[in-house]
Amino acid sequence: MMRTYNKPVLTFEEQIDLLEKRGLIIPDKARTKRHLSNVSYYRMSAYMLPYRIIDQNGNRLDQFKAGATWDDVYNLYKFDRKLRLLVFDAIERIEIALRTQMIYQLSHKYGSHWQDNSKIFKASKANRYNVFTDIQNHITNQLNANKKVPFIEHYLKTYDNPPTPPSWMSVELLYFSELSKICNNLVNRDDRTNISKAFGVKDDTVFCSWLHTLSYVRNICAHHARLWNIRMDITPTKYINKDPNKVWFTQAEVQSVQNSKLYYTLCLILYLLQTVNPKTNFRIHFKNLLIKYPNVNVGQMGFPSDWIDHPLWRDSK
Repeated sequence: MMRTYNKPVLTFEEQIDLLEKRGLIIPDKARTKRHLSNVSYYRMSAYMLPYRIIDQNGNRLDQFKAGATWDDVYNLYKFDRKLRLLVFDAIERIEIALRTQMIYQLSHKYGSHWQDNSKIFKASKANRYNVFTDIQNHITNQLNANKKVPFIEHYLKTYDNPPTPPSWMSVELLYFSELSKICNNLVNRDDRTNISKAFGVKDDTVFCSWLHTLSYVRNICAHHARLWNIRMDITPTKYINKDPNKVWFTQAEVQSVQNSKLYYTLCLILYLLQTVNPKTNFRIHFKNLLIKYPNVNVGQMGFPSDWIDHPLWRDSK
C-alpha cells in the first residue's frame, strides 16, 4: 500500500538530536553540525548503514550498534571519498590508453576519419541505440560548443572538408561511455579483438564488458556517489587469463570471486594497469588508505581474507 511522504524538515540541531536518540555517540556536536552543514544528512545516511542494528529477521533498524560514534560514520565517508579519487585516477589512465589504441588502430585500418564511416559500426535494429549516430551527434555538439579550443578553431578555419576533424581530434571529444560503446559496436570482431589484445585481454567480449563496468564506476566517482561497498548494477564478466605474462586470478579464484562486488573491479583495474602503467602505485595508495582508515570492513567490498598476499596486490619491486 502506497503512503504519503510526511517526514518533517529538520534543522542541523534536530538531525543531531535524532541521531543521539537512535544511539549514535556524538562527542562534539559543534563539529558534527559543521559536517552536516557541508555534507547532507541524506548523503551521510548511506555511511551510517554498517553501524545500524540488524534484527533476527535481517531487517536493518534505525537504532545504532552499541559504541557506534559519529567519527565512525564520518571516517567511512572520508574513506569512500578518497577511494573514489584513487579509482577515478586509475580509470583515467585506462581511458587515455583506450582512446590512444582505438585512434591508432582504426586510423591505420580505415583512415583518418574512421569515426565518420558508418559501415564499420553495427547497424541499429528497430529504433535501438545506434553508436554511429550517437558519436556523430556528440562530436558535432562538442565542435559547436568549443569553437575557441585551439585545435578545433584551427581545423574549422583551415579545412571545410570533411566537416569534422580527424579521429585523433574528434575522438578526444568523446566520453569514456562512448569509447566503451564504440568498442562493443565495431562490426568487425577483429577490430574489437585487436584493441582488447593491446591490454592483455584475449577475449573481446570480456574486454567490452570490463569497459562497460569501468564506465559505470567512473560515473559513480564523477558524481560523488557511494562506491566502497556497492553491489554492482553492471557486473564485469569473469575472465580466465591466457597470457602468462599477466598476473591474474587462478581458475579456481575466478570461479569463487564475487564480480558484483568492488573487489573484482579493483582487480581488473590492476590487470589493465599492468599494460597501461606497469609501475603503478595504485595498490600502494589503496593499502595506505586502509592504514589511515583501519576500521573499514573490506569484506563488505568483496575482499577475501587473504587478499593482501595475492600476487595482484603485492607491491611492485
